[in-house]
Amino acid sequence: MQNQQDIWKRIEIVGDIVIIGIPFNKRPEDLIEIANEILTTFPYVKSVWGRYRDVSGTYRLSTYIHLAGEKRSEAIYKEHKCKYFLDFTKVFFSEKLSYEHLRVARQVKRGEIIINMFSGFGPFSILSAVLGKPKVIYSMDANPYAYYYMMVNVELNKSYEVLPMYGDAFKRIYDLEDADRIIAPLPELADKAYEVALQKVKKGGVIHLYTEVEANRGEDPVRIAMNKYNGSYFGRIVRSVNPHKYHVAVDIKVN
Repeated sequence: MQNQQDIWKRIEIVGDIVIIGIPFNKRPEDLIEIANEILTTFPYVKSVWGRYRDVSGTYRLSTYIHLAGEKRSEAIYKEHKCKYFLDFTKVFFSEKLSYEHLRVARQVKRGEIIINMFSGFGPFSILSAVLGKPKVIYSMDANPYAYYYMMVNVELNKSYEVLPMYGDAFKRIYDLEDADRIIAPLPELADKAYEVALQKVKKGGVIHLYTEVEANRGEDPVRIAMNKYNGSYFGRIVRSVNPHKYHVAVDIKVN
């Protein structure tokens, strides 16, 4: 019973698809029974997938295993009244970032110029456009699938302040005007993103940086991150990667 409760805590819902986080001590075939139970119990669920707790490659994709139902990974995901069409096997997706999408979007002010260096399928950019009404959000991604879904999602949400851009943010950012706010949600490249963002953010502007922090027992990952980046005025743990590594969100005011 305890093991089954642990499985239910690992579930994410993407439209009519359920994703189960695969525990380190389980094999995908161990989850087929509960996958079929989900299909029987919830008629609106059409497909069940398992996901390993890994992120790899240039596009930060997890490894997914189809468990039951339709072998389909494309769906419409709803978050904070916005709709996102996506294929979670082809773009980075994490329901754990839902709070961060809203937290950042609520800080956006009308008329701002914003750069999102790693936009994915568009959740940071689109919600920021819907809530904050900025002048423009330049939204870049090097993953062609992310670029495609971002364009679709701009239309879905009528968030025309968002300007999708395909390509390497570290190169394309220099073609853009300076920004009031820069979002850099790629923890593995945080230091490089920080150095580049400093060159393109206006004085008094804000960088929303997502970084990786290693912390020993008794150390505060948030404090470590905030001490590392000058001007940090807010930080929070987004998730733990392993017992000693954390993804931390840091808001930095650039003076």
